[in-house]
Order: sequence, then C-alpha cells, then structure tokens
Amino acid sequence: MLNLLPCSDTVSTLPGTAWLDEVLHWVPEGVDPWIWLAPDSDDAPAMVGWGITRRITASGHGAVESAWRRMASEGQDLVAFGSFPFSRTQEGFLVVPQVLIRRRHLGGPTEVTNHQRLTRRTWGPEPRKHLTRRPAIDEATWTASVTAATQQLDHDGQLEKVVLAGAVDITSKVPIDRSQVASRLAARFPGCWTYSHDGLVGATPELLVDCRDGLFRCRVLAGTRKPAWAHELLDNPKERHEHELAVASVTGRLAQAGLTDPVIRGPFRLELPNVVHLATDVTARVNGSNAARIVDAMHPTAAVCGTPREASYELIAQIEHLDRGRFAGPVGWMSSDGSGQWALALRCGQFSEDSRQVRMFAGAGILPTSDPAKEWIEVGAKMEAFGDALPNGQVSGTKTT
Repeated sequence: MLNLLPCSDTVSTLPGTAWLDEVLHWVPEGVDPWIWLAPDSDDAPAMVGWGITRRITASGHGAVESAWRRMASEGQDLVAFGSFPFSRTQEGFLVVPQVLIRRRHLGGPTEVTNHQRLTRRTWGPEPRKHLTRRPAIDEATWTASVTAATQQLDHDGQLEKVVLAGAVDITSKVPIDRSQVASRLAARFPGCWTYSHDGLVGATPELLVDCRDGLFRCRVLAGTRKPAWAHELLDNPKERHEHELAVASVTGRLAQAGLTDPVIRGPFRLELPNVVHLATDVTARVNGSNAARIVDAMHPTAAVCGTPREASYELIAQIEHLDRGRFAGPVGWMSSDGSGQWALALRCGQFSEDSRQVRMFAGAGILPTSDPAKEWIEVGAKMEAFGDALPNGQVSGTKTT
C-alpha cells in the first residue's frame, strides 16, 4: 500500500538535510530507523525505514547480487537497505523494511509504504553526554603496520598501494541517538551520502555505484589534505599517483560489470569542511546489468584496498591488526528492478547494540614513500567528520592527532 506523508506537499521541495530532519519526526519513539540520503546535487533520492519484512544475508564472491536475486524473486516494487563487509568471509545483508518513507528525487512526493497511522513527534536537544575515547590500535601498532606495508611495497615488484585502517572506540554512559548523529552528519556534509544501517552510521564522499535509468555513475576519491594544504593536491606526485591507481581500479572493471561508453571527468579538488580530496567522476551506459552485479565487480576498489586488488587484500589481512567489519564495504539500497545506489562506508562509526559504544573508522592509502606519522595524522583528520557529529562533539581521552 502506497500513501503520501501527511506533510508531503510541504517537504517535497526541501533540501535533503531539511527533508531528513522532518521525516525523522515521524519515526515512532524508541525506533532506530534505516536512513539513506543522497546529496541535492545527486537529485537527492532519500529514504527512511524501520522494521524488517525480510532480511537476506550473503557472503563471498557475488554476495550482493546473490542477496538481490533472492529479494527480487519475492515481489515487484520492493526496496531494500543494504550493507556488506569489507571482508568476503563475513556476511552482509539486504533488509526490506516494514515501513518505508521515500522521496525518489528532489521535488517529488514523499511516499509511505505499509503503514497504518503515523504520528508526528517532537523532541528537544539531545542531552549532554560525557564521552571517553581510546584508540583501537595505538600509534606504535599503526607505525609498525605502515612500516611493514612500505617494506613490502619496496620489495614486491607488482604491489603498488595498500590501504590501512585505523579506529577509535568511543564510550558513553547513556545511549547515543544514532539517527541524530546521522542528521548532524547530513547537515555538516550535504555533499556526501549519509546512511544509518543497522548501527553503521556515516556520511561518505565516495559513491561506488549509482545505477538508475540505464546510466552508471561513481565518484572515486584518493589523495587527501587538510584545507590549509589543499593547493598541494593536484601537483603532488604521490597524491596524483595514488589517485590514478584508484581510478584505474574502477575503469579497468567497467566491461566486466557490463558497462560501456565511459566518460571520465577529473581529477578535481573535492572540498569538504574538514579535508580536501582528489576526485574523479566516471559515468557509463548500463547494458543488461544491475546495481548489485556492478557492486560485486567493483568492490573492493583501490581506494579502500589497494593495487593490485588480491595482493593488497591479502596483505591487509596479514598486517592490519583490526577487524574492519562493514567499514569500507558497500552500503546503500537496491530496488527489485535492479536499480540502486551504493557508496563506500567511510567516515563512519559502528555502534554497539545498546548504542553506548561506537567504533570510529578511517583509512589511509600507503605507498612506498608514505610516512607513518603523516598517515596517522591523516586518519585522525578523517575521523573528525564522524567524531564532531557525536553529542556536543566533546570527548576525553587519547586522540589520534
């Protein structure tokens, strides 16, 4: 059953962040909703859902398409939220929600599926919380991992780049409202894709797959500086080389993914409030493929794994000393017709079931000339995006920068 949200006419033209804030008022109390919000520049497809009608899990090669085919076989016009891990050995999922509030594009009606009655709630500011932080891996362990990576890169004739992750654990004495964290992320980073999927909350600037209306699009990022040093990006050989590897890892798989007639725009500087990236946009035509199959072909890209893919994937397992979980994995949504949007789960945190703990993640691309201390600072700067969205943005304990 399809209806319109009572305030659909009012919210239809709102920017994505304002739309999300209004729709969250219609989520029942005590419910942790599923959230997906694309940038306004991306025509702002947005959805909020809750409850579970169907949960489909899958792992290994082809996991996303395997889960999607099972979902699509169960009915037309189904939409599922999805999140898959970085590691192929762990399970990911698609979830068809019981209730879905959806705006297909900026200016379109806000639709509601499968609901009996919704009531608009009000709330005040989230109570002040004291948060403590502790690195999941300390700087000495990080330095050892980066050193091991650079040595392997120096001695291996084929390995060119590997991406290593860092993490910080945040603890609160009372639960943190995940949807409010997502809302604050969306407000600060309106040019990113904001998500909240089963405790994984973030705002990522990196679009892995957008497959709609016969067209494919993605945004590749690699190369990072703080805003004060942004002028170095386009002229820095190390950053340019790292970015070229990331772009090649996407363009080299277009044919395998069933995509033709690629158009590449970049690199250009993508300026975010806390960091500046080198970015390249890639578009292509979709010929008989679907978003799930393209995700399986593309992931993991060099932006989150390395070059070449399999060698860097194996090296990460040996030296990283960290379970990434769903960090750096695909996160997004799928429709039963094969369309969908998927981003890389970056600038994110994974909440515990009781929402009193959250692990923040960020990664850095390691090349033979990488300096462990500088990469440690870069990882800390990237974590600021998520950390500042926590209640009051105030934490105590050891910082990564």
